[in-house]
Amino acid sequence: MSDEQLTILFMINPDPIFYGMMDQLIIETFQRLKVNVIVTELEELSVIVGNEITFFRKGEPIHFDAFLAYGYMAPKHYQDYMYFNFAVHSAGKITLHHPSTESILQNKLLQYLKFSENQVPIPRCGASFSLNTFKQNLRRFNDKAIMKEVEGYEGTGVKLSVNHNQSTELFCKSMWNGEQAIIQDFIDDTVGRSIRVLVIGGKAVSVTEFQDNVDFKSNGYSDDFRIESKMDSDKKQEYFKFAERACAAIDPHLTIGGVDILDSRKNGIVVLEINSWPEMTFSQEATGLPLFDQFGQEFIEKIISNNRERTNST
Repeated sequence: MSDEQLTILFMINPDPIFYGMMDQLIIETFQRLKVNVIVTELEELSVIVGNEITFFRKGEPIHFDAFLAYGYMAPKHYQDYMYFNFAVHSAGKITLHHPSTESILQNKLLQYLKFSENQVPIPRCGASFSLNTFKQNLRRFNDKAIMKEVEGYEGTGVKLSVNHNQSTELFCKSMWNGEQAIIQDFIDDTVGRSIRVLVIGGKAVSVTEFQDNVDFKSNGYSDDFRIESKMDSDKKQEYFKFAERACAAIDPHLTIGGVDILDSRKNGIVVLEINSWPEMTFSQEATGLPLFDQFGQEFIEKIISNNRERTNST
């Protein structure tokens, strides 16, 4: 690592519903890697845009090399985060993801479109924009299907529908709430099982299996939920290849992504989605790999490379 003095502005997640410990673990990782970390709250930040972009914390100008926040947020907080994140990127500083990449990662339909464009295998899905067209397309799907909202995380907004009437009801509820829902083929031989590949810097670094014999979703977090390392699996390299292809379809240099995969005997390997803020503690505990350090080092290398490019261009 370079001897440059690096400063990361780290925003504490205002809604640590799922990732209660992640902020502290990431902060400690960067501190251990000798990075200056300025810890801030979203409500302390502001920006003034003119001929240049100036950032403020608690009303005072602040200087930093990169901005980072980690974990899903409530809609208004996420919107504010995106404004600040876009401003940081526009000022030539490093953010976790490129803003255009982030917008795709937060939307399952946009992910599927990018996967299809790049020939990444996925479960077939359908998007409709009115009740009439939904009913017209419904006959192209089996009675048992997955209904999911395009913006959701940790399994929220994902329902297993047992017939077309229930699928229609779920679609109508989403419309009523101003949300977009899609229908997806239900892969019935992977119930309660999914593969999670962690990709850092575009390269797969770990693979685990999420298991839940109670909930059809592998991340149902029932009393039966558990995570198993697949680092010794004969299919590890195959899982790695599919995960790297999925990430490359969205951003070849993706800083981090948690790729969820189904390994079906009937349908083969298919990619479900990429999580933009993957939970790392479970994978690190299951595999024994230093995943937080790998993530920290990748982010630091991006900062150093960006600083070098900015220096050379002036």
